[in-house]
Amino acid sequence: MTPPLAIAVARADAEAAARLEPYLTASERRACAAQRVAARRAQSACARVAAKWLRLELAAGRGAPLVALDAASLEAHPRAAYLACAVTGPCGRRPRFEDGAFALSLSHAGELAAAAVTTARAVGVDVERVEARAASFADEHFTPREREGLARGAAVGAPRAALETLLWSAKEALYKTGALALPARFSFRDIDVAFPPGGARLAQPSVRSFALGARGGQFFGRAVLTGAFALVAVVPVPPVAALG
Repeated sequence: MTPPLAIAVARADAEAAARLEPYLTASERRACAAQRVAARRAQSACARVAAKWLRLELAAGRGAPLVALDAASLEAHPRAAYLACAVTGPCGRRPRFEDGAFALSLSHAGELAAAAVTTARAVGVDVERVEARAASFADEHFTPREREGLARGAAVGAPRAALETLLWSAKEALYKTGALALPARFSFRDIDVAFPPGGARLAQPSVRSFALGARGGQFFGRAVLTGAFALVAVVPVPPVAALG
């Protein structure tokens, strides 16, 4: 059975962070304030609240495959409910809910924050701004098979920058699950991804669900690609027990 995967994106600037601050506990506010850069403080606050909202939605039996979080959505739950599910970290560790009841992952890019939450054991999300990268970036981080996939996509008219950003986001999301069997010293070329996700041509904008294999593990994920950003979220899929 595919684990539930709930994803939310939220505006992440100083104004949005100030509006969301009442949904953070005192310890969460201190953790956000400890970020040295103002933009990071806002991103951390907004991503945390997005994760809390996703948890509350899943706990209420509602799915949230991809939601742009707004004030009206937040009001679906009382403030006390948000304060009761604090998010710890980062402090050099992966963020988590204090009670460990759900797995979560956070990401941000510019004035956009993203969160993914699941009842499965792990989840990873990554959001990246679409931008051109030096040719050396692909050589350093992508496998020969991945570079071939990028070339095929570009040959049929897909923007190279968007494809590279989406692939990088997929690799980051997989890494952030903590579910890959990776060597102690690794490069992102050790994470080989069949690209594009689902094997089909990617339009812009697009939202797609897909199955993915990496490092001997199986994952379910969703990918979002627009002209401005790429987002990928993945959860490990448990192996099916043998019958008999």
